[in-house]
Amino acid sequence: MAGALLAVSVGGLAYSFSAPGETGIPGVSYGHSSQFNYQVYLKPNTLYGSSIQQTESEEIPRVFFRNIIKDVRLAFSYKFDSSESASITNDVVVTITAQDPGMWQKEITVLEESHTGKVFRVDFPLSLDSLDSMVDDIEEDIGVTSSERNFIIKATVHTTGRTASGKVVEDDFSHEITAILKTKTLELEGDFKGSDTGFGAGVSYKEEGWFDYEVRLKNNKLYGATVLRSEGLPTAEDSSTTQILGPGLVYFPRIIDTIKASFSYQFNCNRAISSRSEEVEITAIVENPGAWNKTLVLLPKTKQPADFTVSFPVDIDYFNEVIDAIQAETGASGGSYNLKIKADVRTIAQTDWGVVNDLYTQTLEGKLASSTLTWDKELSQSQSGSIGEAAASSSGGSDLRDLSIAGQVIAVLALLYFGWCRTQPVPAPVAEISPVEAAAARIRKKYKQVLVDIEELPEVKPGETVIPLSSLDDLVRISDDLVKPVLHQESEGRHVYCIIDGSVRYQYISQS
Repeated sequence: MAGALLAVSVGGLAYSFSAPGETGIPGVSYGHSSQFNYQVYLKPNTLYGSSIQQTESEEIPRVFFRNIIKDVRLAFSYKFDSSESASITNDVVVTITAQDPGMWQKEITVLEESHTGKVFRVDFPLSLDSLDSMVDDIEEDIGVTSSERNFIIKATVHTTGRTASGKVVEDDFSHEITAILKTKTLELEGDFKGSDTGFGAGVSYKEEGWFDYEVRLKNNKLYGATVLRSEGLPTAEDSSTTQILGPGLVYFPRIIDTIKASFSYQFNCNRAISSRSEEVEITAIVENPGAWNKTLVLLPKTKQPADFTVSFPVDIDYFNEVIDAIQAETGASGGSYNLKIKADVRTIAQTDWGVVNDLYTQTLEGKLASSTLTWDKELSQSQSGSIGEAAASSSGGSDLRDLSIAGQVIAVLALLYFGWCRTQPVPAPVAEISPVEAAAARIRKKYKQVLVDIEELPEVKPGETVIPLSSLDDLVRISDDLVKPVLHQESEGRHVYCIIDGSVRYQYISQS
């Protein structure tokens, strides 16, 4: 064994000197980051009709007669515009606070939702009977009644926007109106529309929020209509108002006028860049899964400056024309089609460690069906890379060298010891072992798991009971029951085995 250890140590020492002492780490680390964004411009329609355009001559009803009301629904719309293109997330909470001014208030939450995009709309019922019942219970408890009941309807929006350059904008916007319930009437007070502006993280922005109502009526002669709306009837919509939807919704191609999209790109590097050029191409891929696909150029290859944003149109009508033409030629039709917008960016950057020449791709995937269009909600992407290597010291070779040297020292010492042993005279034959020692050897071999050798047994304490046993087997059985070791003391041909359990000592003695 010593010889084998010596041979292995010599081989390890030789290898440690031949192994390289340095390892490679990337010399240039870089990263791409990009983001798609888009806005959907609509044709005049009733689904997303604007509710804030009112002519000065129009006066919307503010007082309603409860005897002819079937139900009331309120809506809150919100719009966020910023100086930089951003991915927007909105958390909206709508509350109704019943109050007797100066005496008591009771707030209830009627809606709590999250929406993405710069524009969203939520609606909720205004249950007059439930609100009356809640106030009745409160007034009965406190013994104070009022002829009119005020309800503050408040919408609060927490907006978080993240721009393509990584800037984060956060703000809270709130707007409220008051509903006054009387025995015979419902009255809505306050400005239906509110707005605010702000500036943060180098981005300026504007927020707008407005309430709308829809009151469904029983048949009546007063209004000659069964529905009253704050925004006017859908047929009276002002066609000059541009309707825009942000990302993350389900869109309907029949009412889409155009889609204005943009692509933003950034390049980061851990080394100084002396020169840099970028070329971008944006294509659309229309695919009938398993049948055919067609690539269309939306933005031809163009050179761009560092960290750029490009805009391009997405013409859904043109895509549908292409699909119809291919269907007519091939006879292969499908219920829905994959629509992918792909941006390819070729970046060439000269650094002091070499040239970065990399092709980066981001794809925005969508589904175009006969009546709907949807896009993936994830608009951002990032990717890292590296080139070249820098020398870095490695401790692996020195560790192997130290182990080899230690192995050689141990092997040489062992061989010297074995050689010395061979030169020593053979000792005289050992005298014959006595029966007691032979019995002790057998006991040690048989019960080595429970025996504990000690130099001197503890003295017998006053009041301690010593129970002598006739055999070691009896003592081992007691050891198993008590889960205690057997103490063994040897002295001049006398072997004492015992177990100490509190004030009781079990003992077996073997002697010549």
